[in-house]
Amino acid sequence: MRPYQVAEIPSLLEEDRGLDSESQDRVNAAPSVTAFDHIRLDVADIDVAERFYADALGLSSVVRYDLADRVILQMAPDGRPAGVELWQERDLVPDPHPTHHVAFRVADVPALVEHIRALGYRIVTEPHRIAQETVAFVADPDHHTIELNDFLGRPTAGAPA
Repeated sequence: MRPYQVAEIPSLLEEDRGLDSESQDRVNAAPSVTAFDHIRLDVADIDVAERFYADALGLSSVVRYDLADRVILQMAPDGRPAGVELWQERDLVPDPHPTHHVAFRVADVPALVEHIRALGYRIVTEPHRIAQETVAFVADPDHHTIELNDFLGRPTAGAPA
């Protein structure tokens, strides 16, 4: 089998999708993602989770949906996405993956860790340095791992890389 040439790839994609040229033009002109909004975290008790994210991390409510079999609460810094979507659903048991985590930029990692510790929440990893960054990990009441990072030395949104 010979390797495909770059010029052949668009026609191969068209063939694979079974798209006519007009449909392919719409796919090629499709808009792209403009921003990250939220990530879902399953929780056992929406009120307990809300207290952690509000009291420990300082997040505010973006929107809340109280539905027949679930409650969905989005929370974010300043009450504006991006943030977390806390999801409590009947018969759903949270089962966080041990290597997945959500990261938040914070101004003072050690101070926030002490605040979280004083509230009685679990510190997974104490503040430590990685290059110019100070990083720590804490656990929410459902055992989701939360990274706290000052991200010093990294470009910020809108800054040149």
